[in-house]
Amino acid sequence: MGSSGKLEQRPAWTRERISKALGESAVRLIAAIAKHAHAENVAIYLAGGVVRDLVLERENTDLDFVLEGDAIAFAYNLARIYGGETERHIPFGTAKWKLDSVAINNLSLGSGVTPVQVDFATARTEEYHAPAALPVVEPGLIAQDLRRRDFTVNALALRIEAGAYPWQMLDPTNGYSDILGKKIRVLHDRSFIDDPTRIFRTFRFASRFGFTLESGTEEILRKAIPVIQRLSGERIRHELDLILREEYPERIIANLSALNIFAQIHDSFRISVRSSELFKRLREHMPQIPGNADDIAHLGWHLLFSNIAEDDALLICARLDLTADLSSSIAGFARLMAKVDWLGAPASKASAITRFLDGISATALRAGLICAIDDRSVKERMELYTVDWRHRRTTIDGNELIRTGLTPGPIYREILDKLRGAWIDGEIESQDQERELFLKMVKEAQ
Repeated sequence: MGSSGKLEQRPAWTRERISKALGESAVRLIAAIAKHAHAENVAIYLAGGVVRDLVLERENTDLDFVLEGDAIAFAYNLARIYGGETERHIPFGTAKWKLDSVAINNLSLGSGVTPVQVDFATARTEEYHAPAALPVVEPGLIAQDLRRRDFTVNALALRIEAGAYPWQMLDPTNGYSDILGKKIRVLHDRSFIDDPTRIFRTFRFASRFGFTLESGTEEILRKAIPVIQRLSGERIRHELDLILREEYPERIIANLSALNIFAQIHDSFRISVRSSELFKRLREHMPQIPGNADDIAHLGWHLLFSNIAEDDALLICARLDLTADLSSSIAGFARLMAKVDWLGAPASKASAITRFLDGISATALRAGLICAIDDRSVKERMELYTVDWRHRRTTIDGNELIRTGLTPGPIYREILDKLRGAWIDGEIESQDQERELFLKMVKEAQ
């Protein structure tokens, strides 16, 4: 599609400007890559999201380079010269250069924030043979590579030349103007049909940058929503995981839900009207600090299922190809949500609550506490379980049962469970009382 109107005056991308935005370590790294490209007579470009974020003056250490040449061989040679490892993806002509301490030292990057990896891609064209199918790619030129991207704001590149500044911006779709106008504009009419994951990315970018959808883009997006059903679970899962790692995932989730997009993933996938409130609570209880991103996303997955029954939750997890551990944890969370009223009921005994909660993962319990934070009774009982009840153990074990001569079998577990329950419920408060109850139950069993 591309935007129309006059071209805006581009800033001069000087070394000082790049260093201010990306940091001196990143500039030194780029300079080493540019020097290597010059030696190999390869045209190389800094492209995509990092250029967009340079315009927006947002921090971004994800360096993506596009080469009019063999990106895999280029990355391999950099690792051979400086150190580090490469990971290649031959069908798409891409490679990752993973920097280690040896590479960082050899590149003289200093002590600043250094990217942990650098992505390289061969400039390419794409052809989609079916809706939602992965594309067939062919080597191409940088202009072709930029025009095959998702949105104008991501179809930007800087030509990197060793020792030469300012860097030239390539903007074949006038994405710079759309960044200034805060617009998400798709590049062609079949974009969302070819790759429906772009629907998720549209709202992710709109939320992150405070952009709005250009009217034609919104119309094209709405028509393509049913094609989401053709996406593999793995591709949808990846997009949802990225959404859950955003600063305000509830905004994106609300937009997707309003367009009935979750129902395209699975008929039973319905987002709770409390979703926005729950994610705000999550943010309050899990501040954004280094190391927490995985925990926050993991909890976020559970909150997506806050009003979905266990059987349906398992079907959705299978559709999304979630791991067995995460699926099991989400199923436990669904069971927990179904029993909230029982957990808070005065007649529910502490021992019964403990037996039930013993089968729920720690993450599911944390998600449950977020959901039940306004229900004083439920919250208190879940907290008691966490700090006290689950740690209660009997002083009598199976060896003592054997010494009684009682025939081994399920009765062993039944007796020990009842003893533990008696401790939890306060029916016994000493080892003497425990032994008295123990002997009574053994006698009844015999």
